Amino acid sequence: MDYYYQGLSYRDISDQFKQFYGLSLSHETIKNWVLRFSETMEKYSKTLTPKTSGVWNADETMVLTKRGRDKKNPNTEFDYVWNVMDNKTKFLLASLNSGRSRSSKDAQNVFTEAYKQNVKMPNQIIVDGYKGYEDGCRKTFRNWGNERKVKFTSIKGHRKEINNNAIENHHTHQKEFQKVRRGVVEVQKYQDGFKVFHNFVRKNVRDKLTPADKCEIGINGNRWNTLLLNSIKLNNSLKLTGEENLIKTP
Repeated sequence: MDYYYQGLSYRDISDQFKQFYGLSLSHETIKNWVLRFSETMEKYSKTLTPKTSGVWNADETMVLTKRGRDKKNPNTEFDYVWNVMDNKTKFLLASLNSGRSRSSKDAQNVFTEAYKQNVKMPNQIIVDGYKGYEDGCRKTFRNWGNERKVKFTSIKGHRKEINNNAIENHHTHQKEFQKVRRGVVEVQKYQDGFKVFHNFVRKNVRDKLTPADKCEIGINGNRWNTLLLNSIKLNNSLKLTGEENLIKTP
């Protein structure tokens, strides 16, 4: 997991296991592990409540995929990924793949997902010039008329006073990660893993803290190992509940 989200390809990781540990592991086996554990750890991370600043940055970016081309639409080799981040702690609250759709409904979906993670409503949301964000904010938080509770701020025409650098910097790191991939199929699962890596594993160069540390939900020791063990414990506890059994019963 660490090798992969640091930027190595599956074949590079397979070669490292062979060289340093004498283990012959197929790159497909490693891929299956990464996808499986990325999804498992993201489910666990959603059960934690971060202590955030109340100011969110939101933006969307395009991710190269291998799902096939659509000649009728532009950017056919790309999917849209929507991210919402806490401005102060840089904790990524939501990261959703909308496929080739870019609409206000997609903005609403990512705000709803961020709201679930954050538990409480934000005080302010900072976005770029895309108008769909305002509609998504209105519908998610009933942000209209006398009920308006969230300050909605677009940086369009106001870059000297305010910026969206927090989320744009994250997209820069994400694009560097994607360069090695040259396109993926399971976009959401990789987003889940990169979100976990960003929040709980990668430390800031200056203060040596992860975003989760700043939100007071950081992981001690071997962060990947602890996350995985906690995820497994959570999964096992869910299996013991009657509700979970009913859901899984055909």
